[in-house]
Amino acid sequence: MKRIVSIFKALMISSIRSPSVIFWNIFFPVILLLILASIFTNIGKGVSVKIALVNEATTFQNTNMNFASYISDAFKSLSVATDGKTPILTLEAGSTQQFLNESLEKLKNGKINAVVVIPQLFNTQVYTTLLQQKSGLSLFSKPQVEIYTLQNSQTSDVAFTILSSVLESFNSEFLKSSGNNSDFVSPVTEYISKSGQNFSYVDFVVPGILIMAVMTVSLFGITDDLLVQREKKVLRKLFVAPLNKSEYFFAMIFSNIVIEIIQISIIIAIGFWLGATLNFNGWSIFYVIFTIVATLPLGFFIASFAKSADSGNAMANIFNFLFMFLGGLFFPITSVPFAVKAVAYALPTTYLGNGLRSAMGIMSSPTPAYLNVIVPAAWAIVMGIYSIKTFKWEA
Repeated sequence: MKRIVSIFKALMISSIRSPSVIFWNIFFPVILLLILASIFTNIGKGVSVKIALVNEATTFQNTNMNFASYISDAFKSLSVATDGKTPILTLEAGSTQQFLNESLEKLKNGKINAVVVIPQLFNTQVYTTLLQQKSGLSLFSKPQVEIYTLQNSQTSDVAFTILSSVLESFNSEFLKSSGNNSDFVSPVTEYISKSGQNFSYVDFVVPGILIMAVMTVSLFGITDDLLVQREKKVLRKLFVAPLNKSEYFFAMIFSNIVIEIIQISIIIAIGFWLGATLNFNGWSIFYVIFTIVATLPLGFFIASFAKSADSGNAMANIFNFLFMFLGGLFFPITSVPFAVKAVAYALPTTYLGNGLRSAMGIMSSPTPAYLNVIVPAAWAIVMGIYSIKTFKWEA
């Protein structure tokens, strides 16, 4: 055990002293996460703001005191395209309780961005408020319009801004006659929690960056260490000492796991800072550990058939490119061409990403849960067996 600890310390000190190791294993995943999150935050969100208007007002219908119709007409005017331009919003309108329930469900699933509810006695409330403002009394509460928006959604925030501007315009028209500078109709905001199917790019990309970071340690850390030390005949000298191969491997694995734990902690902290919604439970923790175990054999596999450190790094870059960009770590692969999709579904990172996102409650896995374990495990077992049988200790 002392020999393992000694080799572990030596490998950790070597990693800490290497600027390239610190940059590529710690800083690069964080930089990539920040870049992707800032550029592609709105992926999966429609260009148009979609709003459902539920007009429940029943008093003063078909009269000039139907104030709810003024608000409804204002929303409808914003949903009409003029001069070939895209309308500000797409409007769905209804008046029943069933329509309200359906609209709230659509909001939870991200199909619309806000729901506006004009209450049943709205016209009466507006009329009584006008009367009491003229008389200087304050007996009744102000009329209110309910606005439901999706929590932590930028598009819903935009929708709320548009809805608020409509209500402000409504207020200004009535304030001209009353001379009162206070708000006339005030919005009551309710936040709706999203369902698991709602797409957030930050939520999507954080697990992908986490998998990429863990995979990078094995691809470049283990591969480079083994091949450079083999070229310089360091491995042969180590085993002349009272140190067996299993002790050396355990020390190398532990040192890489420590680096991966640091990576994971930083990436999760940055993800929460960016507003990611990540659910940590026993299943998601299992998938993080499983990702570490499933990607560790990558470096040993490449080092087992690469003849030099340069060729090993070239192969590691090829694997890294395939696993990152075709493995669904940064972008969904549901709408890619068939040829790309066929390659993606052969890669372990596709299933690791699907499994981790599903475990964290971000989205349902497009692949069966058992495949999310079996395929990466099969890759790891095959690469591990191949490495054990073919790795050469001397160049």
